[in-house]
Amino acid sequence: MILSPTLSAYRFPFAYVAFGGNPTHWWTKFLKKDFYHCFLILGNGFEWILIDPVWNYTDLIFIRNKNVLSAIKEKGYRLLRTTPRFVTKQKGHFRPLTCVETVKRFLGISSPKIWTPYQLFRFILLKKENNP
Repeated sequence: MILSPTLSAYRFPFAYVAFGGNPTHWWTKFLKKDFYHCFLILGNGFEWILIDPVWNYTDLIFIRNKNVLSAIKEKGYRLLRTTPRFVTKQKGHFRPLTCVETVKRFLGISSPKIWTPYQLFRFILLKKENNP
């Protein structure tokens, strides 16, 4: 662990994954309609971190005192609540750094069969910890 025990830090207890977006590149024609992009919202109900991996960078947005989830739903995104898990050791996979791969790594999902936002959506939807 990078942080020392004297620092006051904690992990957010739950996460929301947002699915949606618009087709912006030629390869999006191979994706399921309305599942072109995904991003992650970590929070505790008062403080939020929005992690949005876009094509050439990852945007981190810190938000306080706002109803973030309602604003994201109003933009047409679907939200799934899940629980991030801390994975101590797992086999690394060489994968392209996409929005799906970034979200998987934050959530501790190591399945090499998940490539698209829709596959990630189905995986999270079927998890037992999921509370939609």
